[in-house]
Amino acid sequence: MNLASLQKALLILAVFGLGLSSCKKDDDSYDVPETYSFENVSYSGQTDRLNMLGELAAYAKSASAVSANALDANSMKDMFANQNDPFADADLNASSKQLKSKTVSTEQTLMEDLMDALAAASLYTDSTASNGQAGIMQTNDGTKSYLLNANGLELAQVIEKGIMGACFYYQATAVYMGSGKMDVDNETVVEGEGTEMEHHWDEAFGYFGVPTDYPSNTTGIRFWGKYADGSRETYLSTGTNLMNALIKGRAAISAQDLDERDAQIAIAREQWELVLAGSALHYINKGIANLSDDAAAAHHALSEAYAFVYGLKFGGQQTLSTADVDAILVQVGNHADPLQANLYNSTSAKLQAAKTALVNAFPALASVQDQL
Repeated sequence: MNLASLQKALLILAVFGLGLSSCKKDDDSYDVPETYSFENVSYSGQTDRLNMLGELAAYAKSASAVSANALDANSMKDMFANQNDPFADADLNASSKQLKSKTVSTEQTLMEDLMDALAAASLYTDSTASNGQAGIMQTNDGTKSYLLNANGLELAQVIEKGIMGACFYYQATAVYMGSGKMDVDNETVVEGEGTEMEHHWDEAFGYFGVPTDYPSNTTGIRFWGKYADGSRETYLSTGTNLMNALIKGRAAISAQDLDERDAQIAIAREQWELVLAGSALHYINKGIANLSDDAAAAHHALSEAYAFVYGLKFGGQQTLSTADVDAILVQVGNHADPLQANLYNSTSAKLQAAKTALVNAFPALASVQDQL
């Protein structure tokens, strides 16, 4: 190559390199904050619903002690639908928000049927729970007690985690991250709420249940925030990964970078689903560990595992079909209908099969399946 040719080649490389540099600068032309700190953010309706489930779950668990007062099914249904001023927090009674209308429509009746069943079981807090008998079961050390129905299911857990799945998880990943809420105006800014698209994204974030500076600050984390943390954060980094996706997605929307928004939707859906699968596996491990030694601890853990598996039906990006989820529910609780499930028939072999099915569906669980 003569000198002229060499100079021409270097010029082409310089121009090409400048082009690449310009493209990169365009792609990185907006800042992504380290916390969920943006202008015009509002998710007060989601905060109301988290507070509503907080009161509902606390009431449902109030019968988990010997001789505890019986529960009123209508009180729980009123909290579910926010009717007849059911909450101790007067602001929730005055809110136009409710849990029931945001729960997957096909699951609303099931949640109310579970409340009827829980109220019926609560008539037996003076009885010891056993196969065929609702009542209270205490852990071996006597420090914890749970109200179980006649089939050994802790219905208060199924109701709480069931609403987390069929309402919070469904709304965040299937509704607010779905096309119906994302293919909207992203130009007109409403003071206090941002654009319509920004507001929908903020509402999805509101269902996560964490402070804006999570995970550096874990004060007050609840519901999905709580379960994305713990051993799931330690071994899977689900809390950090989900928070990062929510922050990056919001920054991308504000910068009109919809390709990046879509990439973060995929990550957020994947990580949120992994929280459910990882939590189910965590409680299956606890169930297996206690199955022969501490029945109360096992029934409590398996009730939670059952409810987390149930929630896998409602994500915006479902890895498992409904039939596959039902098959795992049968392995955990011997029936896909929680009103028919019977934990007294659970065996270590069936639970190991459920564990294997989850690991096969979610490869990220494989290397940490015994640590979660």
